[in-house]
Amino acid sequence: MRKKRTFNLLIAAQSLSAFGDNAVYSVIVGMLLQSVAGGHLSLAAFGVASALYANCFFLPYVLFAPALGWISDRFEKRSVLFAANFIKAAGAAIGCAGILSGTSLHMLAYLVIGLGAAVYSPSKYGIIPELKNEAELVRANAAVEMTTIVSILTGIIGGSLLVDHLRPELCFLVLFAVYGLAAAVNRAMDRSGVCNRGLALARSVSDFKASAKKIMADNLLLVAVFGTAVFWGFAAFTKLNLQTWGQSVLKLQTATDISMLVLWLSIGIIIGSLLAGKFLKTGAISGAWKFGFLTGVVTCVMAMVYLHYALTMAELILIGMLGGLFVIPLNAEVQARSGTGNIGKVIAIQNCYENGAMLLGTGIFWLFSKLSFSSTATFLIIGGFLCLTSILWLRPLLKKS
Repeated sequence: MRKKRTFNLLIAAQSLSAFGDNAVYSVIVGMLLQSVAGGHLSLAAFGVASALYANCFFLPYVLFAPALGWISDRFEKRSVLFAANFIKAAGAAIGCAGILSGTSLHMLAYLVIGLGAAVYSPSKYGIIPELKNEAELVRANAAVEMTTIVSILTGIIGGSLLVDHLRPELCFLVLFAVYGLAAAVNRAMDRSGVCNRGLALARSVSDFKASAKKIMADNLLLVAVFGTAVFWGFAAFTKLNLQTWGQSVLKLQTATDISMLVLWLSIGIIIGSLLAGKFLKTGAISGAWKFGFLTGVVTCVMAMVYLHYALTMAELILIGMLGGLFVIPLNAEVQARSGTGNIGKVIAIQNCYENGAMLLGTGIFWLFSKLSFSSTATFLIIGGFLCLTSILWLRPLLKKS
């Protein structure tokens, strides 16, 4: 197998796929913002709707976690990646068909795309140890995360531009083509031959539970898995709150203007990923809690002190950079400690916890929106939570390890 070529194709397919996932959400949010501008939807209702759509994407990761690990370990990961992008393309087609038929199928469309993403994720991360040795894992993860963040960024902005300038059905048609291209790139990857044909689907739940117990018994793996869950829960919450904060505090109006806030956050994560890949080695997670704590501190400062848009931009970049330094070494640790034959299950469990945290985060955001909490107070709460979690939970666990 031509490992370098296959890794590069993995990066290319992942970039297209992540672009599509985030562009779809931006298109949906853009349509909601048009309803707000037209007086058909209140700002509080916009926050509630945004959280509900986000949950549609996260839900399959949690509901189907045992089966997702089985799929990733049972079949060749190249084939799983291809099938997952095919499912995402079907989701985009449902969105387009719903608009053309005059039926609102956006929630179903995003749920199907979320299912495709849930199938995709364990194999995306699980194939990396097949292509790179242990010493290269942090750098390889940094490359995947960096290009993913670039794609998230371009997807958010690209989707916002699409919905601001094209009819919604054309937006979904464009994204159908993006997922189709991603599937074609996956198909061009070399076969690895790595799969476990002896795995039975009927045992997936018991195997899932056994792998979860192994994670709980391994302090470093536990920290890595739950640490990434805390990060992504924080990220989902922050992304949703940036939308209402951008409207209420910064007085931004269009989907494109609000998406630019995520641009600065994403640039920071790219910088953090580059720094992690260059300076942090596999297993170097003892200082991870410091990056988590500082991320929370800067979030609170940003919420309390608004002087100028340029300062907010710098703060968002810093938050993203600290987040990248926090999560990249933890992902590499999960892969290094899982073993090739079991990595699909472990990453499926990790995805379950991460998306469970994101579901919890979006659920809390939904509750705060219902209770009419200000976006500033919401940032202070989530920033304070991250600070306390880093000091009171992550730090003691890492000391024990």
